[in-house]
Amino acid sequence: MEVTGGAGPVHVIDFDSRRRAEISRDLMERRIHAEIYENIDEFLRILPPHGAVLMVERIDGDVLSEFLAGLRGRGRYYPVSVYCEAPQPEQVVHAMREGALDYLRWPFEPELLDDTLRRLGEEGDRRRKIELARAQAKASVEQLTGREHDVLVSMLKGNSNKQIASELDLSPRTVEIYRKNVMRKLDAKSTSEAVRIGIYADLWELPVA
Repeated sequence: MEVTGGAGPVHVIDFDSRRRAEISRDLMERRIHAEIYENIDEFLRILPPHGAVLMVERIDGDVLSEFLAGLRGRGRYYPVSVYCEAPQPEQVVHAMREGALDYLRWPFEPELLDDTLRRLGEEGDRRRKIELARAQAKASVEQLTGREHDVLVSMLKGNSNKQIASELDLSPRTVEIYRKNVMRKLDAKSTSEAVRIGIYADLWELPVA
């Protein structure tokens, strides 16, 4: 999944043109560039390369769930905060469970808006670092041969060399050689570090060939 948070514009999704304009002015006063969209379909068609999302919640449908499902289906992630004029407790709880970082009441209180913008930026940075680590892990794993890959997958199960040998129908000595190659190619100083790289490379659910 591509993460598109951190430094960048705030994408405002709101069907009300007057409110979009007011929010854009609020962001410009904070030297934050705003990109505006009338609805989630417009945003999903464009899929901007980076930034965070500030979106209104409508009372005539679960827009947030629909939006996040659309992002997942496209392999994308943006930090998202939600707002409406009179948020009810159940709305707030639902939004946070779905993955929203904040739920604001419109019109925005300046301090609360500042807090939300800070959290959007911090979450984007955090997720971007995670995705960078995942990309680096996948690049490292791609260096492995087929059998070295199998050994690493078996290591992720917590198997010893003897157990790996039995699972892959290899001798313990051969497994030891493969395992050393895995550690060297991953530049891993310990088994736990090799396992961490394997997890970041999304090998956890892969079956051994």
